Amino acid sequence: MHQTFLRFSNVSYTYPGSTNHAVTAVSLNLDSGWTAFAGANGCGKTTVLKLGTGLLSPDTGSIISSGISVYCAQRTDHPPGNLNEFLFDWSKDSIKLRDILQIEDDWAVRWNTLSHGERKRLQIAVAIWTRPSVLALDEPFNHLDVHGRTLLIKSMKEYRGCGLLVSHDRRAMDELCSSCVLFFPEEVQIYRTGYTSAVKADNQKRELLVKHRREAEEKYIRLKHDARKKMINARTIQARIAGHNFTFKDICKYNYDGESQYHSIVQKAGQISRTATARAARARDHMESITYRKVHNSGIVLAGEGSTRNYLLDIQPGEIKMGSRAIRYPGLLIRSESRIALAGRNGSGKTTLLNHIRAELNCPEDKLIWIPQEITAEESTLCLSDAKKLSSEELGQVMIIVRRLGSDPERVLNSAVPSPGESRKLLLALGLAKAPWLVVMDEPTNHMDLPSVECLEKALNDYTGALLLISHDREFLSSTTSSQWEIRDGELFVTCC
Repeated sequence: MHQTFLRFSNVSYTYPGSTNHAVTAVSLNLDSGWTAFAGANGCGKTTVLKLGTGLLSPDTGSIISSGISVYCAQRTDHPPGNLNEFLFDWSKDSIKLRDILQIEDDWAVRWNTLSHGERKRLQIAVAIWTRPSVLALDEPFNHLDVHGRTLLIKSMKEYRGCGLLVSHDRRAMDELCSSCVLFFPEEVQIYRTGYTSAVKADNQKRELLVKHRREAEEKYIRLKHDARKKMINARTIQARIAGHNFTFKDICKYNYDGESQYHSIVQKAGQISRTATARAARARDHMESITYRKVHNSGIVLAGEGSTRNYLLDIQPGEIKMGSRAIRYPGLLIRSESRIALAGRNGSGKTTLLNHIRAELNCPEDKLIWIPQEITAEESTLCLSDAKKLSSEELGQVMIIVRRLGSDPERVLNSAVPSPGESRKLLLALGLAKAPWLVVMDEPTNHMDLPSVECLEKALNDYTGALLLISHDREFLSSTTSSQWEIRDGELFVTCC
């Protein structure tokens, strides 16, 4: 493929009916290779992807690219428009893509029965097959198991154009991307490196600016005090001369040698004062020129405690029926300090196993946080109703947590039915007041932006109770858990790390 590029020059965009800019004065120069886009929900990542692929037109500024562009949305409700053309193409490139992504020939006719992961693989295969100059992928790894994620990354490495990736999968961004754009409320910053290195470099840059600002402020305060001292001294000298209350010290200091030179004493004292004042003003201007991004408190505290019971789960080996299949499991234990990752491919029975375990737990409901992957509208409504019954102070604390997990508290409270992602954050926020013994979460990082994922990750790391987590985010699991239950071919295997 020829050299590809995408150029943003001072681009701003506001959605119709909104009073706030979605993005403001964005300038980017992107070339061949994958670029990661990272930042909080609502900071403009998806908007930039849509602007870059022509789905939106900027209000101000300009965008140019080297050729056609394709945007792959998060959702896969509908098949790609040129799906049949792709599946009937038996060229070398098409066959290679199908092999990499393990796409079967009949997927076009049974789209409605495909899993989310299968649809996503097919969606991106068609996008890459069109050979776009710019390819934008919006959260492509959501709901994908490790196998599907591996296939998707392999296919993305085959793409040779200008790739734009919005994701909360840190490991994938580091593996794929040679550039990273970090989105902040008032600006975007581009770094020619992967996500982890970009965040480290940005933090170092900010810390250096904070240090320089502090030093400049200290210098300004020192010079301001000196200028004030010299101004008072000049006025005192002026008053003494006016009253002929003139000391020997004044004579020595200002080289007084006669009554006719009174005015020179005043001039010299005034000049010293004005010089000190000007020096302080320059220090103030320098101090004010050093600006840095404010970092607001974003942490949450999972104030749980170890159970007083020896085991929160102690069951003998058994079997769970799943239609014509079954999951066989050995004896399972959850201790007060257990930190367990439940792994397995999509459809292997992880959620079924969780539901079976819940009935066997030796943990009271008021000491349990249980957050499923899917939440019904009725459950979401009940969750919101429970939140609104809290006192003003309690509700305020809950909504602080919801905000720090990346959702707008006002929107959540004013909604008739919170979205699944908002409901899961609300469930977690409500559960924090329980001082839980056990936290069980099914795909906790779905619907979260990276700052929220990292916020939750730190809270779970500091938590002293028991954890049982299902997640396809390997970075998240490796940081928060220490043992693994994995379902393979209908059997559960237990590994202690």
